[in-house]
Amino acid sequence: MTIAGRLLLRVTHRVRGSKTLDLLRTIQPEPYKSRPEMLQRQFERLSQILLIAEAHVPYYREMFRSLGIRARDVRNLKDFAALPILTKETIRQRLDDFVREDVSKDKLITVHSGGSTGVPLKFYRTRHEIDICEAAVFRNWLQSGWRPGDMVAYFWGDRELAAMSEWEFELRQNLRRMYQFDAFHSGPQQMDRWIAKWKRIKPKIVFGYSSAIFRFATHVESVGEKLYPVLAVVSTAEKLYPEQRQVISRVFAGPLFDMYGSSEIHSIACSCPRGRMHVNVDNAVLETDRTGVLPGQPSAFVVTSLRNEVMPFIRYRNEDCGELLDGVCDCGNQFPLMELDISRTFDHFILPDGRFAHGMLFVRVMDVAHGISTFQFHQTEPDSITLWIVPGPGDPSARERSIQQIVEQVRSFDSKGRIKVHVRITDSIPLSPNGKHRYIRSDVRPTSVEGNVKQPARV
Repeated sequence: MTIAGRLLLRVTHRVRGSKTLDLLRTIQPEPYKSRPEMLQRQFERLSQILLIAEAHVPYYREMFRSLGIRARDVRNLKDFAALPILTKETIRQRLDDFVREDVSKDKLITVHSGGSTGVPLKFYRTRHEIDICEAAVFRNWLQSGWRPGDMVAYFWGDRELAAMSEWEFELRQNLRRMYQFDAFHSGPQQMDRWIAKWKRIKPKIVFGYSSAIFRFATHVESVGEKLYPVLAVVSTAEKLYPEQRQVISRVFAGPLFDMYGSSEIHSIACSCPRGRMHVNVDNAVLETDRTGVLPGQPSAFVVTSLRNEVMPFIRYRNEDCGELLDGVCDCGNQFPLMELDISRTFDHFILPDGRFAHGMLFVRVMDVAHGISTFQFHQTEPDSITLWIVPGPGDPSARERSIQQIVEQVRSFDSKGRIKVHVRITDSIPLSPNGKHRYIRSDVRPTSVEGNVKQPARV
């Protein structure tokens, strides 16, 4: 099926107007060039971003003026490190000032981040940036033996999936060569069907949420099934824990790769066959910052996108932590090394009908939020969720309307309307022991649901 799959993928990308496959050929050699050459190219891209930001983006033009310098005065990374750090709160307060003046927003793609440290962040991208970032993901997959057109088992959440007819869904998955297993709504019955589907599509690699892949692997073991082995498992979006690695490796019988990025800045880093994580320096500049970090704790990451020219993220503190490492890996990839320590973690909610809902499903309903500084969904029972809200600036009536929309959407996740949502307004939400904000928190475990559900839904 590889030749047919490759043809299907190429035709699909051509119909979509995507340049991903062409860009993949362009960037594929980058990790194997000499270290000095790749770092020089990285700084050239960075300089171009700074020039664009100064000329066309109000916030950065104001920033350079306040510092009494021009973009061209940033001659090396030491100069660059003296620029101010950008925070999510600043972007929220001055969103329009971060967008290029010479580009109409009607031509841009509006995106919301996952909101792992609070309310999802709104920002803008172009089709070209999406294509180059997708090409970087494909490049990460190539090291596993995957080739364009090979089928990918894709564990992700998408609220639009439920609106598709069965034939439309199946056609879409086969054309794009990524069969999606919906992490937003899953349960034992659905995962049984996933196993049957797996045996038919025979994916070459697995890609998606770490927790969703782990849950499926756990289910496969619990029912005594054996899966068609894969070339690799590529986890992303969440921290991958050692106990998860063990189960995933056992069930899928392939090596694990960990890919690091975010909604705002894609494909920041990926591990290699040696298990070491390399920074994709053609996509991003990655720095660390110790400001406000206690002794013994990992450094905070500061990231700059080298691909988003319409809404530049320059020295953006993304709330993840880790360290930059010295040395060169013997895998052949010359990109610099890093170590990821703390990143996003997700709880799953167990709905009244027994289905599991990935935490990102609840984050996505916050896209309509107005006047909310941060939030937390806390599930105490399968049918009871407390929504903690920290108010932010803005019209109180708009905030109330958005809260009502959020509550109605959460209630709609159960077809019988059994979910009770209790809204609580508070001044602050305590951080977790590792210093992260848990926007999704569940006290419910599978064993506590069994006695409450007489007939689990078949999804």
